[in-house]
Amino acid sequence: MVDDAKASVRSQFARQAAWYTVSAVHRRSAGLNALLRLAAPGPADRAVDVATGTGFTAFALAPHCARVLAVDMTPGMLEEARKLRKARGLGNVAFCLGDAESLPLRSASADLVTCRHAAHHFPHLPAALAEMARIVRTGGRVVLDDTCAPEDRVLAALMDDWERRRDPSHVASYPPTRLREMFERCGLGVTDVVVTHVALRFNDWVRRAGVRAEQQASLRAALVGASPAARAAFRIRLEDDGDVSFGWDEIVILGVKR
Repeated sequence: MVDDAKASVRSQFARQAAWYTVSAVHRRSAGLNALLRLAAPGPADRAVDVATGTGFTAFALAPHCARVLAVDMTPGMLEEARKLRKARGLGNVAFCLGDAESLPLRSASADLVTCRHAAHHFPHLPAALAEMARIVRTGGRVVLDDTCAPEDRVLAALMDDWERRRDPSHVASYPPTRLREMFERCGLGVTDVVVTHVALRFNDWVRRAGVRAEQQASLRAALVGASPAARAAFRIRLEDDGDVSFGWDEIVILGVKR
């Protein structure tokens, strides 16, 4: 079952890699700014960016670190990231093909580990966090940035349903309390948490995932026809241009290895 989920991730992101290269949500966001602030990268730091995608987080870290290793399990994503690295002239970013739940790196080999906009695709997030904790040195930092679910179980289930209908490789988004528990269980003491917001437009959201037209119509109708509680929680609004705006909460968590 886990292998099937990972195959789904590889297939989805191999097919849509080029769209993520031009994605404004991934290139810059309030979450990325918060990640950089909490990570506090330093000139001697060895950083690892897990599930790097097309590399935007790794590139944001690079000017502040000695070196950055960007890891992803999808070759197509790394191919796009290499093109962007060349265009940006970043000589201290290297790439590695690897699974977040079984990182091909030595224990305590990093000062800083980051993971952004990827955790909701991991079949077993606690295993991935345990790997991040393993490869970071004692006193090192692990910073996770991802969309997070509401604490309300009904709204959380609705968010996951919509995400899976858009992208079958989505596994789950977790509420802040659950994420904090996962960190602590891996020996990562949570020292800071920032909750911000990812503003989305429906047309761009489904295009990035390659959703078919008939599925788009059904999913759009679900958002527009959502309950008042869901419309408020997810800021759903029909815009004048006919598009639908909405958004997810985004959480950035800093954990320090004990």
